[in-house]
Amino acid sequence: MTKIDCLVCHDTTGTYRKIPTGAGMPDPKVDLVKVAKNVGHSSRATCGKCHFNGGGGEAIKHADLSRQLLYPGRDCDVHMGGYDFRCSYCHKTRNHKIAGRSSSVAVVEGIKNCEDCHTSQPHSCNSLLDPHLNKHCKTIACNTCHSPLYAKCKPTKVWWDWSKAGDKKRKARKDKYGMPDYHWKKGEFKWVESGKPVYAWFNGYTKRVLLKDKIDLDADHIDLTAPVGSIKDPNAKITPFKLMKGIQGADAQYGYLLVPHLFPRGKDDKTAYWKNLDWDKAFADGMKTAGIPYSGKYKWVETWMYWRVEHEVMPADKALGCVKCHESLKGPRSCDRCHQDGRSEKYRKLAFQGIDFRELKLKGRDVEHLIDTTDYVDFKALGYKGDPIIYGGRFKRMPMGYKAEDCK
Repeated sequence: MTKIDCLVCHDTTGTYRKIPTGAGMPDPKVDLVKVAKNVGHSSRATCGKCHFNGGGGEAIKHADLSRQLLYPGRDCDVHMGGYDFRCSYCHKTRNHKIAGRSSSVAVVEGIKNCEDCHTSQPHSCNSLLDPHLNKHCKTIACNTCHSPLYAKCKPTKVWWDWSKAGDKKRKARKDKYGMPDYHWKKGEFKWVESGKPVYAWFNGYTKRVLLKDKIDLDADHIDLTAPVGSIKDPNAKITPFKLMKGIQGADAQYGYLLVPHLFPRGKDDKTAYWKNLDWDKAFADGMKTAGIPYSGKYKWVETWMYWRVEHEVMPADKALGCVKCHESLKGPRSCDRCHQDGRSEKYRKLAFQGIDFRELKLKGRDVEHLIDTTDYVDFKALGYKGDPIIYGGRFKRMPMGYKAEDCK
């Protein structure tokens, strides 16, 4: 925390501002005496000043962080909207070291997991499903079921093509979410609202491409961040991610990503891209500032980043239901192929409870394509032969000996 201004986190007036070219200094218009007399605990607003705007704008990088979390509804985020949590309630701070991490940076101040509060056996509502759900926790991350959608509260950017920047004559068009598809400074965009995550095995480690790391310039794409794990890794869990794709510059000779100089330092700046629209000069200046050689030749490459879905947790009754993942439970033979219905419980009803995409569609969410979906996490993409109820799990097979055709 040695390079973060105290007032960024502890201002309670909402008036503390900085200027882009001020090297971190406050805006001269700020009444610093007033701000200093009104310092206090951090809030969603102070945390959000930075974290809601990762990537240069609201909901750009993070799929689940935006200004909507200042005053969210319960269905947007149950912790902040249902119980009025501050960020610091989960992201505990000791000696100004804040627990938590992003997919894009290494852990330096501690990890924060759902299990820290909810334990590894969180389902204890006396439901017949509880034992099954608690077993799932060994293989499935909490947010896989409890954050079945990302960007429910605000559209997030999923495609960013820097190579298209520079056309001041091109007019931006609004997509169906009312978001622009272009800006001459930054290029071409695509947005998603109520997006279905990409699921991958994740054991807590992340592969990252850092500045000056060599990349394969001929690859279809470069994973700037990618979760580590596999179906054979007992420490890995099925985890939800937003996949951020884009096009950015790389050194065509040295084979690493380039850092451009974008924002003009002043009226006499002759290398800033946002003033001169010359990528070669912008890359040369940016790499010189970074202390890394630039060959003078650049190439546009496609990059992907996996961003874990951590927030916008939905209420328990809107988590993924059994049939959303297990197609074998959707037919006439459901859980009752093994269990007998009781007087007060019907297993078929239990299997079909959970998130209702029809209800969300009526509320204006872009989820029509998800109605009646099953195999939600895509078992084959995760390395299974198919539905684990039929084909068995990672390390064991259910004893009944059912075949896939028995459940059609």
